[in-house]
This record gives sequence, C-alpha cells and structure tokens, in this order.
Amino acid sequence: MYTFCVPRFYIGEKMSTAALAPTTITMNIAGGLSTSSIVTMAMPFAGSVTGAYVAVTTAPVGSALTADLKIGSNVAAAFSIAAAGTSDEGTLSAQASNLYFTKGALVSLDVSAVGSSTAGSNMTVAFTVVEG
Repeated sequence: MYTFCVPRFYIGEKMSTAALAPTTITMNIAGGLSTSSIVTMAMPFAGSVTGAYVAVTTAPVGSALTADLKIGSNVAAAFSIAAAGTSDEGTLSAQASNLYFTKGALVSLDVSAVGSSTAGSNMTVAFTVVEG
C-alpha cells in the first residue's frame, strides 16, 4: 500500500492505487544496443500490463531491432522496430496470463536483435499497468 495526501483523506491514511488512473512505467537502456542488452525492475504492486510502446534515438540499419517486455520468463509484449524506424507499439501477448504480475515480479526489457549494419541505441519502453 502507498501513502498519499489527497483531498478528503488524512495524511497517513492508506489508499489503494486501484482507484487511480492507470500507471505508465518507463525503463531505459542507454547507449548502443546489443543482443545482451537487458534492463529489469521489480514491480511494487500486483496488476496487469495493458499497453506498451518502445522508441530508440538511433534507428537500426539493415534489419529490424526486436525486443520483448517480459514478466519473469513470459513475453507480455513483443516489439519490432523496422530498419530506419525509431518506434513501435508492442504487440501484447494473446495469452492473458502473460500480462499479469504479482508484487515483486521481475519485469524486463530484453533485446534480441539490433539491426545488421548499424545497431539502434538509447532504447526506452513505456508500458501501462493497472493495479489489481
């Protein structure tokens, strides 16, 4: 639970974020990307992924840059930034159970291809979650 100071609530009163709007979380991999690039975080609450978007500042050249947003070892969203492109909306898993996470679950952005002649760089993923 989190503590908020919100009108009609007392300081220190616990309030669930479920009553609030969906949350957008960002993760970043700075610099040139490689197939060993990965960033991981632990989720502070239980919930589900409802959308995902990825962008790079340097476009891949020669072939697509691909990456996965994973919850544990399950793919929640897959990304493919076309050669010369700089962004992609993630394709969410058709398996609903891959979108759910528990409090403390590890969520990672895992790069699997970076382009063939020039690797993409400075990747940021923004994903929307709801508590519950």
